[in-house]
Amino acid sequence: MSESDQRALGAAADAYAMARRNYERAVTAAAAVYERLEANPDTLEYQIDWNLARRGEADAAWRLKRAEDAYRAAGGYIASTDD
Repeated sequence: MSESDQRALGAAADAYAMARRNYERAVTAAAAVYERLEANPDTLEYQIDWNLARRGEADAAWRLKRAEDAYRAAGGYIASTDD
């Protein structure tokens, strides 16, 4: 592997790792908002917060997918975490 290929792979790996952390944070944040909504389902503010949290989670999932694709295209390998 050439030096430029190694740099590209390293950059893609870093981007993928950051996207993964951001996705995990978004999932955690959405879960916290959902707990609030579940406690007070009729509160419009919590419904809006839940909607925004889910959108943030979806955006983070999309960025994670794109980073994963770029990492694989650069020659990276992602082990399956399915049980």
